[in-house]
Amino acid sequence: MKIKSLKPELRFNLIISSLIFSVLLGIGFLSYLEPTWGYFGLEKDEPTIKLWGFYILFAVLPSFFLPKEIVRPSMFGLWVLYILTYIPMITGAFFDKQILFDQKLIVCLSYCVGFMCLCIFYAVKLFRPKPFNIPHRLFWTLFYFVVFSMLIYIVFLYRNSLTFVNIFSSDEVYETRFAGQEIQEQSAFAGHIILWLSNAFFPFILSVGLIQNDKSKKIIGIGGLIILYMTMANKQYIFSIVLIYLIYKLFASQDKRKIFKFFKFLIIPTAVLLFFNEFVDVKIVNDIVFALSGIFLFRTLYTSTLMSVYYNVFFENHPHTYFSHVSIINKVVEYPYKEQLGIEVGTYFIDIDRFNANANFFITDGLSSVGYPGVIIMGIFGSFIFYLFDSFSTNSSKILGILLITVSCVALMNVSMFTTLISGGLLFFMFLLNNNNIIKK
Repeated sequence: MKIKSLKPELRFNLIISSLIFSVLLGIGFLSYLEPTWGYFGLEKDEPTIKLWGFYILFAVLPSFFLPKEIVRPSMFGLWVLYILTYIPMITGAFFDKQILFDQKLIVCLSYCVGFMCLCIFYAVKLFRPKPFNIPHRLFWTLFYFVVFSMLIYIVFLYRNSLTFVNIFSSDEVYETRFAGQEIQEQSAFAGHIILWLSNAFFPFILSVGLIQNDKSKKIIGIGGLIILYMTMANKQYIFSIVLIYLIYKLFASQDKRKIFKFFKFLIIPTAVLLFFNEFVDVKIVNDIVFALSGIFLFRTLYTSTLMSVYYNVFFENHPHTYFSHVSIINKVVEYPYKEQLGIEVGTYFIDIDRFNANANFFITDGLSSVGYPGVIIMGIFGSFIFYLFDSFSTNSSKILGILLITVSCVALMNVSMFTTLISGGLLFFMFLLNNNNIIKK
């Protein structure tokens, strides 16, 4: 009876949270993003009542229909994508002047329909595949052998440049990153190995360590991600540690309002940082706020905002890829560009050598391939992938499935669905979850 009485309150809380978060991102675009980072190719539009009205309509609408309780692991992944990808995309489309109003409506309609298509396969009953049942000790022995072999190779490759740079120092971060990329280009496999280790293997070890309260697995998972950060200074590796821990603590609690609490994790720091950016003028405070805003606001929340502007403007006068950016398809369909898509788009807007504007899967796979219908196609395809993930997760711990799909959805915020399936470890996670001996009984 208590659970039923919570249902209307849950939906109301989620809608109001979506509204607050959307308004904050809209205000942040006008007061923080464009004034601070406008040189990246942003131009703010006149914030009329009409603009705000349609923006709020499109931004909040999915919160009326998304699952309010986490029955399948991917349902939480959907909320992660909604908050960190969908709303920021809508923000960029509506508040940037380079996209005309009529086009804003078409763009955001395709985003909305495409995103809602991610829910299609929730109407289909999950299948339960036969588990592999690899013995617990044998599985972890083989898994550790593969992981440590890869890590030793990466450490050897970067042996002369491993350094833990200040995460708040942009100059040090980019200097280390560019140096790391040069080393990576000397090896045919280094890039793939780093992706597997950072997006799949170490997050998986850390997740199991938290669920089992296994200190050794927690140390290996955290230590591995820190070592990888020392190679390329990619802040996402450190962010993964914090995110996995927070999501674990969230789902280890008995509170039914898990999605609402996740909103609070994001709304509070967003509001605080925007307030300090706008109203506080104390140098030492401003320096700290600027660094934190660069990581949390610009790099985390507004990445999809920037990419929404970039790709919509870019493809007004450039050919679509027709999925030829995918390795297998480009054997049949000719890829129309010299460089990879992110570099083509990035260097079109920013005069930086090989500036890579990676975008989420709706944009990279959908919009870039066939325009607005492509966003809807990727929504349907993504729903099917989530259906497979949920089905394979039936043979394992539900909370492990939630942690792993969260990691994959964070990857989907910046790269193609096809890249996430292979290099991002999503297919690998399905394989792992189909072994019900991962967690010691």
